[in-house]
Amino acid sequence: MKSLRLNVSEDRQTIHGRHSRPSNSINATVENISIDVMMDIFSRLSSKSIATCRCVSKLWVSILGIPYFTELFLTKSCALPRLLFVCHKDSELIVFSTPQPTNPYENSSPLAATYHMKIPFGRYCDNIRPIHGLVFIQNEQRFKLASVICNPTTRQTLTLPKPKTRKRLHILSYFGYHPMEKQFKVLSMTERDGISVEHQVLTLGAKKLSWRMIECCIPHCPKFEGICINGVLYYRAFVDISSNIFMIVCFDVRSEKFSFIKATEPFIIEAKLINYNGKLGLVMSEGRQYISGKRRRFEMWVLKDSEKHGWIKNTYELPPLWQYGITVELLHFVGVTGTTNEIVFSPTYLADLFYVLYYSFQRKTIRVVEIQGMGGSKKKNWVQMFIDHVEDVRLM
Repeated sequence: MKSLRLNVSEDRQTIHGRHSRPSNSINATVENISIDVMMDIFSRLSSKSIATCRCVSKLWVSILGIPYFTELFLTKSCALPRLLFVCHKDSELIVFSTPQPTNPYENSSPLAATYHMKIPFGRYCDNIRPIHGLVFIQNEQRFKLASVICNPTTRQTLTLPKPKTRKRLHILSYFGYHPMEKQFKVLSMTERDGISVEHQVLTLGAKKLSWRMIECCIPHCPKFEGICINGVLYYRAFVDISSNIFMIVCFDVRSEKFSFIKATEPFIIEAKLINYNGKLGLVMSEGRQYISGKRRRFEMWVLKDSEKHGWIKNTYELPPLWQYGITVELLHFVGVTGTTNEIVFSPTYLADLFYVLYYSFQRKTIRVVEIQGMGGSKKKNWVQMFIDHVEDVRLM
């Protein structure tokens, strides 16, 4: 706390020195208000209002750019998580968000989606991962693979440099964040004959974005989604392309070291990876990552001990969906909320009536939340939903 106050004091002196002679009445009035009070006021505003305030004066831009303020705003945002939606429409990815319902005991009123931004979309885009306010997107445009980091709150995008590779090999990337170091990293792997042969890391925030080669002790074949939990990036892989032996790869974002959880249980390769109260969880229904009106039973495994590879299994069954007016054929697993400890389901495609489901593990009940404002379509435009998204007003 002492160092934090010192940094704020230094920032205050820098700002006052930079704007010691107010050029207009707004700055003159602001000079009579302490920086601490102004940051407290700004932290109570919405992210949209913060963007407007940045247009008022250079003094306000300086205050809103202080690292202490951006961390203060982010801390308050973490207490008010949001639902994030990435929709595919007409060769574009459209990003929306809504407040995340916090009352687990009743169905909430319809939530109005807030539009954030559009991102050009290529031939395919099956790697989207939001972490701590930023969203990593890997897609193909004009037969070229591109990785983009976007901030839905500030509507900024950052195109990452291409990983170093001598030949045109398949590239698979994962997005990670370490909460103690407050550091974002991208792990990228190039594959030859299905096996990862080059492992590279890019650290966001560096003056010059560049890839660094790192060593991996065990060759493997990464093929599946990843998830970052408490500074550890998890993804699934085969030992080799012709083997039925698979594993969960653990990549420590801070140390950049690999470890592995070997397994023969089929659920590890079939299930969806989720964050269950800070632990790695896997969930599936009869070998699939979705439920339907007929297939309402699902299993969830939680990693109890990463060293001993111990898992805890629980089985659940949803009440009949028709009781809640649910007619959609498929509902995909999204994750377990950190605030209400409910598992969330979402449709695959946009529709005029779009809703998400929350299932309570304790009460064995469902609540339905309608999402409005994303627009339906006659085409089957897919949508991916993410929970516990936070707003970050830091400029990239």
